[in-house]
Amino acid sequence: MPRAIDNLDRKIIVILQRDGRTPYVEMARALDVAEGTVRRRVENLIAEGVIGIAAVTDPFKVGIGIVALIDLDVDPGHLDDVGMRLVEMPCVRVVAYTTGVHDLFVEALFPSQQELLAFLKDELPQITGIRHTDTSMVLGMLKRSYEWEIPDVA
Repeated sequence: MPRAIDNLDRKIIVILQRDGRTPYVEMARALDVAEGTVRRRVENLIAEGVIGIAAVTDPFKVGIGIVALIDLDVDPGHLDDVGMRLVEMPCVRVVAYTTGVHDLFVEALFPSQQELLAFLKDELPQITGIRHTDTSMVLGMLKRSYEWEIPDVA
């Protein structure tokens, strides 16, 4: 079981959610703790997989014209296999198990409609267990936020 996230960890995460490049010394000053404490906490959060720090790229601003949201219906015995095949595909950036009407949710990026079409008609049918897909294209982003409150589960 992972260690509990305490109040200081939460405050550090909130700062990093707003700006992942915030210097340790600036966080320490804001939180009234030693810079070494912040550095150790961040290193531990990263090592434990609680957080990751990465550049978040807007696909539309770097020439990726198609963001596709794909719901998949999968035969029950193939759910994990289908999911792992999708995880391995470079164009796929999100794969999630879901409840409700569909079994898996996929977000994938394509430079063109032709690439999306090839993915849907050539690549997905090669994966055993997919019964049906339902695809939508993102036309524009109104909000994309990585800031959300971590609940106190203590």
